[in-house]
Parts: sequence; C-alpha cells; structure tokens
Amino acid sequence: MLIALCLLRFAVLPYYDNRLNAVLAAEAYPVSPAVREFHQTSFVADMHADSLLWGRELDKSRRRGQLDLPRLRAGGVDLQVFSVVTKVPWGLNYEANADDSDILPILFIAAWRSPATWFDPKQRALVQARELSRLADRSSLSLVLRRRDLAADGLRGLLALEGMHALGGRADNLDEFFAAGYRMMGLAHFFDNEIAGSAHGQAKHGLTELGRRLVERMESLGITIDLAHASATAFADTIAVATRPLVVSHTGVKATCAGARNLSDEQLRAIAGNGGVVGIGYWKGAVCDASLAGITRAIGHAVEVAGIDHVGLGSDFDGSITAAFDSASLPQLTASLLASGLSKAEVGKILGGNLRRVLDSNLPE
Repeated sequence: MLIALCLLRFAVLPYYDNRLNAVLAAEAYPVSPAVREFHQTSFVADMHADSLLWGRELDKSRRRGQLDLPRLRAGGVDLQVFSVVTKVPWGLNYEANADDSDILPILFIAAWRSPATWFDPKQRALVQARELSRLADRSSLSLVLRRRDLAADGLRGLLALEGMHALGGRADNLDEFFAAGYRMMGLAHFFDNEIAGSAHGQAKHGLTELGRRLVERMESLGITIDLAHASATAFADTIAVATRPLVVSHTGVKATCAGARNLSDEQLRAIAGNGGVVGIGYWKGAVCDASLAGITRAIGHAVEVAGIDHVGLGSDFDGSITAAFDSASLPQLTASLLASGLSKAEVGKILGGNLRRVLDSNLPE
C-alpha cells in the first residue's frame, strides 16, 4: 500500500500534471524595456487558475505546471484568483456531462490529502481553502477577504469556487464557505447542479429557486458571482436578478472561436450592461488559436463589443490546458496588446483595472 501511494505521489501525479498543464516552447514575443516597465507598474490580475488542485507547494519555483508564486512575481502579477475544483466527471467534454461520476478521488489520493476529501466535494473545497491560507502564512502572499485588502502591497490571492455543487444543495453551506475565505463563486462547472445549469450539462437548465436565493445571499455577503460555464439560460436568469457586477472569469468569444462555453456578442453586451468583466482565456477551447495573436484577437473582439471597461484576463492556468506561455511570461501578452493598437490606458484596464473596479464594488467592507 505504501509503495502504491509513493508511486502515485512521486511518479503518476507529476506525470499527469506535466502532461495536462504543459507550456509550449513557443518563440518569445519581444518585450521592450519600456513595455516591461509599463507592465510591472500596472495593476495586473488574473481571474482564474486551478493550481491548488494539483497539491504542489506553490511557494517554490518549479518546472511543473504553469503557475507558482515565484513565477507570478516574475510575471508582474498583483492579484491571482485561485479557483477550487471539487468534482470532474469521467469522459469530460464540452457538450453534455452527467453528474454521476468523478475522476478526482484518484488525484486527491495521489496528492496525499485527507481521506475526508477523497469522495466529498465540500471537504475538497474546505481543504483547498485551508491550503491557500497556509500558503499565505508561510509566504509573502496576502489574501483578499475585504475591500481594503486590495490595497495591500505585493502579491495578493483571492479564493474562488468553481461550481456550487460543492454546497451539496444546502444553503447554509454558503456561509461556511464564506467564512473559509471564498469571495468568488461560479454557479456551475461541467454538469448541472441544484443551483444552476451548466453549458456542458445534460439539461442545461436555468437558475433554480435555490439558486435565486443564493444569488441574493452571495451579493449580500460580498461574494462575486462568476458565470463561466453557466448555461445560456442560467446566464440570462442571473443577469436578470443581479444587482452587483458579475464576472465571467475565463472564457472565449464565439466570434473568434465557436464553442459551447464561449460568449455570444449578446452575452458580452449583457455583462457590459451589468457593469461586469469578462476574462479571456489562453487555451485552445477558448480562443481556437492559442497563441499570443489568437488571445489578443479574442480580447480585441470583446473590447469592440463589450467596451474597454468590461474585459480582463482569465488564463485558466493549470486547468488541464496547454498554454503558449506561463505566468512568468505575462509581459509578452502586454506587448502583444499594445502592438495591436490599444493605448496604455486601455491595456491597463484589461490587465487588471477592470477586475479591481468590480471587486472594489463587491467585496465586503
């Protein structure tokens, strides 16, 4: 048994982490000293990364994956949203997934996490929240829990939940998750749940009655609601009842990459009308052309339709994607955006200014 656990921890897990979270050896986009200085002095925020899932020691520099604290600092990132994944169905696809299977027990066992997490999405969420808190305790990372935390110096982290199925259909669990540090929550992930339908679910239903109550409660607590992965009906239902700015933390746009989870121009305009922000992702399913040029093109279309005040960055680093660059190389994207004709003021909003405005509006005092 011990030999099997060691093989999982030190051979199988690193192998799949490297394979699923690869960084292409792409030619570097030129970054001039002036652009690098602009990037480093801008407020830079990434709206979505799944790095906590893999059980790495993120305070150490590694070759594995796409993100760790040293690489975030090298990439000039001021705020990283750490998303927590709690259930992933077997045979994962963008079209239709049932909720009756789960691949994550293997990963949580391989990472030597508590047996309480092996088969319980709620415990997975709470344990990963504690892991982020411990990471902050032993490093210079500071956690964003209140509005004033946005003004802290150095690298900051914000905890997000990817799919409210982790609540187990119980409204009282929301307050427990808030107490654990969650300040952003996606309604659904890859399957429908008791709160909302998923763009990848079977029924793809809208916001349920419980979902409507929880939207109101999240807004009162200061939790930012994330519509990434939400079904089109759940997206529209939430827009209709929301009183605070929403986000779509990591996505693409249908105009440059048709796909089940990418946003239509109508949805882009709806987020803009709500005052929210859309985070453009870096992977093939979001942008089709997962190069700096492809990402820049998707951002440009989102800006054209939604407006410059409603677009941000949503990498999906370590979310089982292949990326053209890692978090340390983010200045390359800044250079590409400036080369596309956007002004420094406009690029500054995309890099993080827009998300900062939304969080400043939503976070508790």
